[in-house]
Parts: sequence; C-alpha cells; structure tokens
Amino acid sequence: MRGKTYLRVLSFLGVLSLMCGLGVSSDRPPVNIDQISVQAGVLNTKIVLESAAPLAILGSHYLEGTSPTLVVDLNKITTQDASNLRFSESSLVNNVQVDNAAEDSSRLIFDLKEQVPYRIYSDPKGTVIEFNQYQNGQKGYILEPALQAKIESQSMPSTYLMDIQVTGSSDRVDIVAELTDETLSHVFVLNDPLRLVVDLHNTLYTRQSTNYKVNRLGVEKVRAAQFQMDDPYTITRMVFDLKKPQLYSVEAQDNQLIVSFFDKQEGMVTPNGDDEEAPQPAPVPEERPTPTAEKASGIELSAPPVANLKPAKVEFPIINVNTAQDPEQEEEVTQFAPLTIAEQDTKFRGEALTLRFSDADLQDVVFYLAEFAGLNVTFDPGVTGIVSLNLVEVPWDQALDLILKQNKMGKVIEGNVLRIAPMTVLTREREEMRRLEDSKELSGALKIRTFWLSYSRAPDVQALLTSKISTRGEIIIDNRTNTLTITDVEDRMAILESMIEVFDTPTPQVSIEARIVEATSTFIRNLGVQWGFRGIQDPYYGNQTSLKFPNKALVDGAMIPQGIVTKGIAGPLGGYAINLPAPAFSTAMGISFANVLDTFRLDMALTALETSGSGKIISAPKITTQNNQEANIVQGRQIPVQTVANFTVTTRYVNAALELRATPQITAEGTIIMYIEIQNNAADFANLVNGIPPITTQSAQTTVMVPDGGTTVIGGIYRTEDSITREKVPLLHKIPVLGNLFKSFARTKQNRELLIFITPRIIK
Repeated sequence: MRGKTYLRVLSFLGVLSLMCGLGVSSDRPPVNIDQISVQAGVLNTKIVLESAAPLAILGSHYLEGTSPTLVVDLNKITTQDASNLRFSESSLVNNVQVDNAAEDSSRLIFDLKEQVPYRIYSDPKGTVIEFNQYQNGQKGYILEPALQAKIESQSMPSTYLMDIQVTGSSDRVDIVAELTDETLSHVFVLNDPLRLVVDLHNTLYTRQSTNYKVNRLGVEKVRAAQFQMDDPYTITRMVFDLKKPQLYSVEAQDNQLIVSFFDKQEGMVTPNGDDEEAPQPAPVPEERPTPTAEKASGIELSAPPVANLKPAKVEFPIINVNTAQDPEQEEEVTQFAPLTIAEQDTKFRGEALTLRFSDADLQDVVFYLAEFAGLNVTFDPGVTGIVSLNLVEVPWDQALDLILKQNKMGKVIEGNVLRIAPMTVLTREREEMRRLEDSKELSGALKIRTFWLSYSRAPDVQALLTSKISTRGEIIIDNRTNTLTITDVEDRMAILESMIEVFDTPTPQVSIEARIVEATSTFIRNLGVQWGFRGIQDPYYGNQTSLKFPNKALVDGAMIPQGIVTKGIAGPLGGYAINLPAPAFSTAMGISFANVLDTFRLDMALTALETSGSGKIISAPKITTQNNQEANIVQGRQIPVQTVANFTVTTRYVNAALELRATPQITAEGTIIMYIEIQNNAADFANLVNGIPPITTQSAQTTVMVPDGGTTVIGGIYRTEDSITREKVPLLHKIPVLGNLFKSFARTKQNRELLIFITPRIIK
C-alpha cells in the first residue's frame, strides 16, 4: 500500500501542476462542449459530452428538497444549444439544462426520473456521465451485448480474488479487490434496499463468503462471495450496501479493482484571477475499463487530498452461502451458536453509587439503599446486623446482595416492595413453596402432545428428555413414524418443546475427498566384461617347441563349465577365464581372434544394460457423510487366505484395497475436525508365499483440523534406494587402464514418494 500511496502522490502533483498551468487558471481559454448526446443502454443511461479538450469537473451533487436533480459544475466551459436532445422512454434522464450564468464556470442540470448512483469518467468520445438504472432480480441476469461477447471469448476461469481491503480519506472511501490477473467487471444497481453490485467474470473466490463493515460516506458494508459457477458464467460478486445514491468510480489497475465512493460536493466556487486563494476542485474519479486499455483524452481531474490511508477495521463472520444465490440473501450461521433455554445467572443493572459505612446498623443501610432505588422496604423479625464497607461505583443491587450475604440475610422483591428476612426463613419458605408447586404439578391437568421428528431418531431424543420429565410425565416413541408422544404438565411441556426444537435440527453434511499421490522413478546401469584365451604348441599343428622336452605346450585361459550353465554368454572356447558379465543385460557384443591353425585364440564379450523409468499413481476416494458420523469407502480386491485347524479348513478374506474412513466434526467457526484413517494396500503377486501374495501396505491415521474447502497434507513418505555393486579380480583390477578388463559395475537407483492430501467441504 505504501507504493500505491507514492504513486497517488505523484499523480496528484502532476495533475495539480496541470491544473495550475492549464486547468483552473484565469488565463485558460474556455473549452467548448461541441455536442451532448444521450445513450440509453440495457443497464444504464449515458450522457456523452464531446469536446476538443479535456473538461475540468469541479464537483457534482444531488439537489436536496427537489425532484431528482443532479448538478455537475464545470470550469471555463462554453456549450452549444442542447435543445435538440432526444430522450427515449427507456432512459433515466428527462431533460438536460445548461446554466452559463457564472463568468468562468458552467453548470449542467440533469432532471432525472429517480435518484440513482452515477459515475463520471473519460471515454474516447469525451466525458461520460453514466446513470445506473435500478435492476430487479425477477428479470434474470442481464448483460450488455458487447460485454457478453468478451466474456464468452474468455470462458475459462483464470483469475482469483485473493483479498479485499478498505481504505480511504476524509472525503472518499476505497474498496480494493486484490486479484491475480486482469478481469472483466460488470456493474449494476439493485434497490429495496439500495445496493451497488460489481460482478467479476471468469473469477474464482476460494474463501468462504466474507462481510466487511464500512459505515462511511453512505457505504454500510461490502460483501463478497462466489455467486455462480459455470451456469453459464463463473462469477465472483461484490455487493455494496448503500444508504443513498451517490458518486462512485470503478478503476482497474495493477491486478486490482478499486471501487471508490465520494463525499457529497456542493457549494462549488469557481477559481478566479483574484489574489485570494481559490478552492481546489472536488475529486472526481477517472475510470479505465480494463487494465490494458489505452488512456483516452477526457476529463481534466483534480486529485483528492493525499492522506495516510489505513485499512478500516473489518469483520469476518461465518456466512452460510448457497453459491447459486445472491450474496444479499446471506445469513449468519447460527446452528452451532449457543442457545439459551433458561437463564439463571444474576445480572446487576442498578445505578452505580459509592458507599462508606463503619459499624452502621443493617436496617439503616437497607433503608438508605431502598430510598435510593425508590423501593418500599419491610423487615422480618430477627433482621439485625452491623455493616462496615467501602464501595466505589458499585450497582446498588450488587451492594445490597453483598451486605445481606455478610449478615446471612436474604431478600424478596415483589413489585416495588423489598422484603428482608433471615436466610433460614426464606429457605424454609422456598421449600414449602416448592412442595406446594409439586403438589400443584401432581394435581394439575396433563397435556398430551405428539412431535414428528424430521432429523433426529426418536429413541435418541427420548434419552435426552428423560431428565426433564416430571413424576407424572411419560414419553412414548413410535419408531415406525419416528414420533414422540409426550404427556406432562404445562410448565414441563414448554421446556420439553424448547429442547426438541434444539435437538431436531438438520445435521450438516461434509464431503471428504482424499488424494493419494504415489510417484516412483528407477535407474539401472550395468557394465560387464568376459574374456579368455587359449594357445597351443604341438607337433600335430607343426609348431612344436624347439626343445626336446617339452616339445609341446598348452596354455588355456578359459573357464571350463562342469555340467552347469555359467553366467554371461558362452563363446567358442566354452567359457571365459575372466567372467565378470553384467548382472542383467540387454546388449552383448562378442569379439574373437584366432590364427589360421587355431593354435592361438582370444575371445572377448562385453555386456551392458541401462534402463530408466518413472510412474505416478493418483487415487482419489471421495465420500459424503453427516456431521459426527463415520463414513467408509473401499475399492479394490480381497485375497482369500486359508488356515487349517483341527482338520478344518477355514477361509478368510484380507482386503488389498484402497480404503478411506473419516469422521468429521464441524466447529462453530466453520472449520472441520476430522479423524481420518486411510489405507492403500495392494497384493504383491510377484512374491507368492504358498500361492498367496503378500500385502504391500501404505496407511495413515490421524486427527486434523482443516478450513472448509481447504486442503492439507496429512502424511508423506519419501524413500530412496541407491546401490552399487562391483566385481573385481584381486590385484589385477588396479592396473592402470588395463584394470577395466578385470572388473564389472552395476548400479541401481530407485525413488519412491507417497503424499496423502485431504480436502473437506461443508455441503450447504
């Protein structure tokens, strides 16, 4: 807000300099209004003042004590004859008069059919004075054709209303709607009572409906709610309760929608060329239809006094809103508010006084208090006592109670007579009176009433009423029709009826939606090598050694399998001396070298594998239940498990399913406390045990408090597995470069992530 105030200061200084140089100085030439035209639309009537230069508006106000007449004061204006204006029956304006009596100013006088809210703003055609026609909810939702075309071209909701702030100064109040993006606004007026409605199309309001008290400049309060969802438009509605029709503006800038209301302006004095200080023009707002609209030439505006704007105190009551209804029909939730059936607390309402007594006679003090309260007083025998006290600004009835308690006395007030008696006497009298009442009750006439319960079960209500039934009373329930038939005396019947009205109320329902997001990613890379060789020198091949002994030699560097399949791939030699293949592979390449007589052979094989993958599983169980009632939903399969005991085979079924159990409790503040148990179990058929798959379990159990419509994460598990396996030939794997021929490498990396979200909504 500090940055916005700074921008307003700069705007104010710039406009002020313009006004001093061109606008309100005595040497400024008059601006001529070339034409005045009337445009009667569906929702409003516009008076367009066409001129070659901007107009300086000094102020506007409704005349008091006359027919609906609006006066707009202009500085240094000349006009053409406006007698050729034509007014249709649909317009609000009966006539427009131009008063050029003053030397440096003119006055436009609008004769209206009724007083309505109005605004003054710039338009490419000139200056526009717009009057809003009263709308009526019976006609349905009305849109101007041009605005309807824009809305239909942007049908998807893309903007959110985040917050509303109330600011202002002595002569204006600003209601600022903070948005996430630009939006299209639709303004109209409702009467009985008077309300200005601003609809934000393709806009969502995720909060519960809110109510802001303003009580300034004719604006009582502003309310905001989600009015409509895709039927046929998505609309967030702001409703301003007004005490009277007045000047307002709607301005869109920097992802904000600012609705301003201005103080009544009257007694305008036009600036002159004298040395006396000329009054500043009254603030008149400039409206820009959308944040991206280019600024058109129009009114030459004076800025309001720059003040240190502070947010007004706002209240956020709990509102029970049906989003298909208008926010003006909102009512505060009273279902969970405490209800008083019988009040027994003592409240002191007497006039305050100051008392100072030392060892005063009790009867004298009581006489003084009775005279102060205007009561007659009488004392029973045995009323004696001494009073010493110092009380400052204490209600007289509270002082009397304190004095009597100190002396073990009591009081009875009948009409204007105050009776003082010992507590024992009054206690005995009350006991006798209670016995008398009991005897009257036992002998009094009985009433029989039948109550049809709509929302509660008759046995449950019967258990709650049992303690309030008299000795002669009786409650009969009929489960078939869910009714209570109560027989009791009249006094008890009234209390029972009040209790039934409290207990037999509709129980709100809660829709609970859970989202279980399970994401996995895997990466595997394996590299392996196999190689072997064989060399032979033998007379058979003609390459015997040059020695007599030995004259033949054999060097075999191949692993010879012994009736089993070796790992890796086989080669011409039947095996490999260095056999370090990849643990798992999808690619293999073999290389074999040999001479002509095959007396020397070298075989090599390379194996490799690299895989990566990712997956996501989203489970979204949703269930609706009543307040404080457990709900359960299951989706999946059951695995049969057989057990044998005493030669008897027993089959039981184990759930391998997605299961949600929830018990909601709605608080008086509109939040929801939930006991939640979620299980996401699955059968692992890849690892059967005696033909039965084990169960892979994911579960969460907790109690949380969540706002209505809010989302919270109730659990999450993040698991990372990263393993590296190397097989090596001792010592030889350390040889530089060639050491790679004596080792293999395998790496497996796996990530698992589990998040559980919960979103409760109160069904209204």
